[in-house]
Amino acid sequence: MGSTVDAAVNRVPTSSVLMATAKHIGTKCRGENVAFMKCKKDDPNPEKCLDKGRQVTQCVLHLLSLI
Repeated sequence: MGSTVDAAVNRVPTSSVLMATAKHIGTKCRGENVAFMKCKKDDPNPEKCLDKGRQVTQCVLHLLSLI
């Protein structure tokens, strides 16, 4: 099973990194998070919100690449 993230190029953030940057993630990725949570609330089918989830992930990874 392949991964869409190349670990050699993009390091996967650890829980300590995510906890340390949580305030920044909450601020910078607020729009993406709100859209994802609204999608999850409106439609119980997880497949419908995959694109919104990817947008949240991309936002977080982009933010972490700037730090």
